[in-house]
Amino acid sequence: MPEPETRSERRERQTREVEHSQHELRASIEKTQQLLDQSDAMLRRHRDECDAAPD
Repeated sequence: MPEPETRSERRERQTREVEHSQHELRASIEKTQQLLDQSDAMLRRHRDECDAAPD
């Protein structure tokens, strides 16, 4: 049976887990922003193509 964590070990583990979670969240936000930027560019191109198309 493993020994229970000490208070300081638990605090260190939780700190690492929070830092990892925050890193993952920042990466997810960055990826979401990239996808939004790509979507905006695609919509702009589509709008420009529609505007340039003969009636």
